[in-house]
Amino acid sequence: MSMDALFSKIILTDSFEEICEEIIQSFPKLEIHRIDAEEFLIEHAKEAIQKATLSSQKDRIIILSAHRFTQIAQNKLLKIIEEPPGKTHFILITSSKSALLPTIRSRLVIENRFGPKGHCETVPDLKNFDLAALYTLLKENRRSDSKHMAKLVENLAKEAIRSGRYRIDDALLESFSQSIRLLDMGSPPSFVLTRVGLKLLKRKC
Repeated sequence: MSMDALFSKIILTDSFEEICEEIIQSFPKLEIHRIDAEEFLIEHAKEAIQKATLSSQKDRIIILSAHRFTQIAQNKLLKIIEEPPGKTHFILITSSKSALLPTIRSRLVIENRFGPKGHCETVPDLKNFDLAALYTLLKENRRSDSKHMAKLVENLAKEAIRSGRYRIDDALLESFSQSIRLLDMGSPPSFVLTRVGLKLLKRKC
């Protein structure tokens, strides 16, 4: 994980310790603070704000991990997450997206780390795929990062082949491969998913 990949975000996972260790090992030269709790309370929010406003010459990551975040604590964090001090990045780790208020979710990229069975990588029923289903898919994944989107594109390709409802040829397979390359080059994930979805609709039998 490079510095270019460092930005404030929400990580959905059940493996809190594993993800924290991955972040620490990926950024050994950065100042990293962890605040872990079963339930994230107002005192934890105050501690996070205090750590974020400490004077430092280094980039810093503040990891906030909890299965539940109280509403009052999230409201306390909202301003500093929206306008963090220079060189400060917040990473919120939780097991459920619903644990966070929409106001928090709307300000941060959401990264699914549940693995291939995670709900954020669910592939729609391609046998009944239409424009409405594409719209829903785009809405559900509008904040997905490139890593998740690459996995979703891969799953869509597998499901399209398995369903037997699409005209599969070299051109369509190349389109899937090109979509992965576009993500690697930094194309917006939502653009890539729209492109894949429209191509699938054109090839539906």
